[in-house]
Amino acid sequence: MRTGYVEAQAGVSSLTGGYVRGEVGARVAENLGLFMFGQATKHQRMAGAGLRYTFGW
Repeated sequence: MRTGYVEAQAGVSSLTGGYVRGEVGARVAENLGLFMFGQATKHQRMAGAGLRYTFGW
């Protein structure tokens, strides 16, 4: 099972003002996904990557 997604957001926060955010990800196994993101405000920029492990009954 391999599925992916792309997500983009833009908005306004009462704490930081305007922001933009993008995220891409892919599910590499039934319960394991990889993702990367970037986010920017007027004052800061950040980026990261991670793993998502999902489980349930």
